[in-house]
Amino acid sequence: MMLRIYEQQLDAQLINNATELITVLEYAPQEEWENLLMIFSVENNVGVTLLDENDDAVGLSNSAFFASEENQDFDSNISLGFEFEQNNQYYFITITSGAVNRALTQIEGIFTQIFLYVFIVICLVAVLTALLYARFLGQPIIEIAHISKKMANLDMLWHCKTNRTDEIGMLANNLNQMANQLATTLEDLQAANIKLQNDVEKERERERRRRDFFIAVSHELKTPVTILKGELDGMILNIGKFKNRDKYLQEAYKTSESIERLVREIMILVKLDTISLNVEQVNLSYLINEVVKLYEPLAREKQIDVQINSETDVFLQADQAQLQTVVSNMISNAVKHSPYGQSVKINLAIESELGYLTVENKGVHIEEDEIFKLWDPFYRTDKSRSRDTGGSGLGLYIVKTILDLHRFSYKLENCENGIRFTMNFPIDSKK
Repeated sequence: MMLRIYEQQLDAQLINNATELITVLEYAPQEEWENLLMIFSVENNVGVTLLDENDDAVGLSNSAFFASEENQDFDSNISLGFEFEQNNQYYFITITSGAVNRALTQIEGIFTQIFLYVFIVICLVAVLTALLYARFLGQPIIEIAHISKKMANLDMLWHCKTNRTDEIGMLANNLNQMANQLATTLEDLQAANIKLQNDVEKERERERRRRDFFIAVSHELKTPVTILKGELDGMILNIGKFKNRDKYLQEAYKTSESIERLVREIMILVKLDTISLNVEQVNLSYLINEVVKLYEPLAREKQIDVQINSETDVFLQADQAQLQTVVSNMISNAVKHSPYGQSVKINLAIESELGYLTVENKGVHIEEDEIFKLWDPFYRTDKSRSRDTGGSGLGLYIVKTILDLHRFSYKLENCENGIRFTMNFPIDSKK
């Protein structure tokens, strides 16, 4: 097809050139015709014959001119005839082209010989181009498919690398943004889940402590109530030793006081479990001095020397009423459980923006395996769980609960000659 088109273009060009030749010959002298025809024959690679009205060659030694010797014998592909007039005589020109046909035939033969090789090269180029394009276009899609599988497994530790700006690049960037948002959301969910689990565990622990506490409360109340009921029954029936009603009325009154004190402490614990702290600035130095004044009569009765060591006023953020309960419990325990003639030392100091309160009483010692049990409700160091000291076993448990609400650190330990309670807290520098 291409050869035929090429042939048609050559024929059209030949006709245009021949028309121009006729125009020149109409006005050129006859002595120049031979030269003009020879030039036309050579330039267009055709045979040219010029005849007059009688079909005789005009001024020519031969009937035709050719561009080369090999063109003298040819199979004509095209024959064109033209006529023109000069000096009232008509002349005829015949143009034959055979070289063009042979050239086209040669080209067609050469093309037929190399067609297979050209076809193979074209196929190879097409295959390589398809592979390269498929790799350029398909590899990012394959990578995105692998990444989507990771996303399905909630694996967000990846990044889709691409510098493309087309739709595939936009898809990769959108996946990266989605992965970042999902990773952030998963982290938030994991943190919320951990917090929820911790809250559940805390609630379970609180429920367990509440259940254990009420079991202990029922046990602790059962004994004094039973004693009180027995004393009252004996006095009502006026039997045995209970005939001395004045004496046992006093005993019953003391028993009712211990019950009242126990109920009051239970109510404190119940309130601590539900109320929110009223945090304000508290002068701990002043608070300690006020509490010590309350226990000075008992200290004088037991000849106990209470010493307060504080370099300056110490302020902190706390619930003043609850903090006073803590200080009161620790000082009262130190005074009540110290032997006669001993001393109680109260130290208040500041170190690196932390405050330290220590209450130390001399002449007592607690077994190491019992120290941590003292924080449990209703626990007493004496095996008989005697109430001679007037304690209910809830004092340290109340202290522990209040300090946990304030998030203050604390500990109880044996020291060189006694027992030391220590409380650490952040100081408030704003006065």
